[in-house]
Amino acid sequence: MKKLLVSLMVVSALFAEATKEEQLAKKIALEASMQYQKDLQNAMEKVLYSKGPAAAIQFCSKHAYPITMRTTLKLRRKLGVKLKLKRISFKYRDSADAPNVLNVEPLKELQRQDPRHPQVVMRVYPNRIDVYEPIYVQKVCLKCHGSNLSGEVKKALSKYYENDKARGYHVGDFRGAVVVTIERRSLQKLIKKQSQTDTNAQ
Repeated sequence: MKKLLVSLMVVSALFAEATKEEQLAKKIALEASMQYQKDLQNAMEKVLYSKGPAAAIQFCSKHAYPITMRTTLKLRRKLGVKLKLKRISFKYRDSADAPNVLNVEPLKELQRQDPRHPQVVMRVYPNRIDVYEPIYVQKVCLKCHGSNLSGEVKKALSKYYENDKARGYHVGDFRGAVVVTIERRSLQKLIKKQSQTDTNAQ
């Protein structure tokens, strides 16, 4: 009986720790996703409004990945964990943004959600936690992703994105997801550090 109680206590402790990990992972992922989308959108809109949608398409083809890397490094320093950022979509513009085998089901889950009440989807693996946040189409997106694209935009898409599938959208449509991948070891170190700080403050 005593061994059973000890075992249950161990399981409960592990469960509580896992839940704490997941809660912190979600918090970090939401902040990272928001910053990432803000950085991308600000850079894109600057070009879009100053030079037009065709120039924005060219800019995106050359600078979206470097912006992703810069934001990733910035967020690693700010949030104190090792993480990676990625955008995925079934209707991708760049083939690098196509979902892999592990991403298909989480993306389908997000697609089935009510966009008025979006929720993140999480997958926990031994070494990492993947958090998926849905992306929905905004009005500004239609200049390059809508149904009535100008001839200039179509020409730019053909030049820079040969396998483009990201057209025909309307405001509010499901666009895809931002995937924030967080290394669990660094997350556990952060939890331990926060716990020690709380203890010392008492």
